[in-house]
Amino acid sequence: MGIESRDYLRHESGGGSYGSFRMASGGWAIKYLIIANIAVFLLEISSPSILNFLALNRDTSLQIWRFITYGFCHAPQHPAHIFFNMFVLWMFGRSIEPILGSREFLAFYLVGIVISGICQIAISPNPVIGASGGVMAVVFLTAMIYPRMTVLLMFILPIELRWLAVLYAAVDVFGFINPQSDGVAHFAHLGGAAFGVAYKYFGWHLTGSFQKKWNRFKLSRSARSKNLRVYSEPDTKLSKAGLDEKVDAILEKISREGEASLTDQERELLKEASHKYKKR
Repeated sequence: MGIESRDYLRHESGGGSYGSFRMASGGWAIKYLIIANIAVFLLEISSPSILNFLALNRDTSLQIWRFITYGFCHAPQHPAHIFFNMFVLWMFGRSIEPILGSREFLAFYLVGIVISGICQIAISPNPVIGASGGVMAVVFLTAMIYPRMTVLLMFILPIELRWLAVLYAAVDVFGFINPQSDGVAHFAHLGGAAFGVAYKYFGWHLTGSFQKKWNRFKLSRSARSKNLRVYSEPDTKLSKAGLDEKVDAILEKISREGEASLTDQERELLKEASHKYKKR
């Protein structure tokens, strides 16, 4: 499926600020996604038959790994396919990976790939390959977060990203209604775009809920296995919901910056939480 004919290809502002579009240091998801796509592409060149095991179609839909692997495959005879997909992924993804965090961005991208594949094989029996569905999810999420970001259409015409997204959605709707032999999986694009919009609109968080529950579980286990001294002051007593909220914030800080970044007050609050979780 070809997003390569679509020229986003330069930004001038992100929500009114160039700086908001730069990639924060420490992000790893986009880097590894691009490396993985290039590695699979080189594998395809050396052994074209590998597509028989990685591409997705209705007949092979029970082989569930294909709902992910097809999104890392690109037509070996058309290098522009992978080049533009990876360029657009890097260009727009770097603006939202720092917002989501690398793990959440990776989960978002992979779910976008899966949903795009499901949408495409639901309406077409033909095999599907390409990262365009996941890339479209990234583009549309970026458009939801930075609707007024200015990009250059065809390297020339400045246009706000929200209108560019509308334009591309219209092109895919038209392509779906009037199918041509263009080799473009229009419904996969629409599926990825819809997921990107829904993710922002409904405030989904794919990894956060599990991570918070896991962190609380580890904290509770730690409280049971250790004899912790608890220091409490009257003004630090919180309701269950308030305590959980503060603990979540501290655990997220540990995940981002390490345990050494905690203040004495935050450490005391964790001790208090450990004591309360032990009693639950």
